[in-house]
Amino acid sequence: MKPEEGIASTLMQQTRRKILEQSGLIALAALTPWGTAQAQRKSPTPTEPYAELLADRLRFGWLGRSDVQEFISTLSDRHSMPRHWLEGHFKRLGAQPKALALIAPPPPGPDDPPPRKRSWARYLSQHADAVRIKEGREFLIRYRGVFDAVSEQSGVPAHVIAAIIGVETRYGKFTGRFPTLETLATLGFDSPRRADFFLKELESLLLMGHQGVIDLRDAKGSFAGALGLPQFMPSSWRQFAVGYKKRERPDLINSPQDAIASVGNFLKLHGWAAGEPSHSVALVPQGIDAKPFVAPQLTPVHTVAQIQRAGIEQDQMRLGGQMRASLIDLPEEDDSVKYWFAANNFFVITQYNRSFMYAAAVLTLAESLNGSV
Repeated sequence: MKPEEGIASTLMQQTRRKILEQSGLIALAALTPWGTAQAQRKSPTPTEPYAELLADRLRFGWLGRSDVQEFISTLSDRHSMPRHWLEGHFKRLGAQPKALALIAPPPPGPDDPPPRKRSWARYLSQHADAVRIKEGREFLIRYRGVFDAVSEQSGVPAHVIAAIIGVETRYGKFTGRFPTLETLATLGFDSPRRADFFLKELESLLLMGHQGVIDLRDAKGSFAGALGLPQFMPSSWRQFAVGYKKRERPDLINSPQDAIASVGNFLKLHGWAAGEPSHSVALVPQGIDAKPFVAPQLTPVHTVAQIQRAGIEQDQMRLGGQMRASLIDLPEEDDSVKYWFAANNFFVITQYNRSFMYAAAVLTLAESLNGSV
């Protein structure tokens, strides 16, 4: 639910906390799978700090691990998947140390440069640049009929749907090069962060493979296991993906039409309110503390009127006084902060990616695309 090719180590450090959420950062340079359990050990390099660890844990192969055998037994019993089918897939797997390093960057060494501070201006330039605007307008025109139908059914504007796909994968140009089954196996069994989450995603992926929804041998995606034009995790694919014109089996990898329909469906089911504004830029006078009004969770907990009574106004009067809204903060590298009023629809987008910057970038790109069709 966010790695142009060749991510620098400083970006890895900067995004440590949100590396799962910025699903638009994908398409890292491809890695060669390790192959067999007897793969030669090699000393870790700065880009593969977990290589030696994984080689040691897989010295007898995936099937030589008790935790993998227990997982296979659980899935076989729970979903009536043939054990030999599951073992056949694990037998062919290598490992993905680079994906693991991106999900759980090791502590910086004494000679490493300090991580860069978060910057809204830099983030926006990376995700809503002139290329994405140009290609987004072309994407909207190319699939105009699809966007019209999906917007009418879901209530989500075409330019918002297009902006999510634009931020995630540049409209399908960069969908990721990490073998998804191998990646989720590596993260599920060996990640020091959110291993349970990745094991559940691995289970969903194997179910999709067994049901013929996806070819497990060919599926590739982000370093976190996200797939296709909209970068859905496997569980989101199973829950929210829909086929355009009710096609029985949605294909988010090869069908832009299904991707558009699925993003609209996702936002609709997460509470998108048709016709409501999502945000407005806040004007915070010097000396006024905006922090008490920053959303403590991914939902608005104040009203516009409450915030305005504190002396904070809207740059453009988009939101009515009684609308539920909170502020969101967008920090800059010089420690200054920009604030937005954020209403319900803003927070719906954070259900796609739990990051204020992500949602703000999507909506900024969407505004640039509005009126393209």
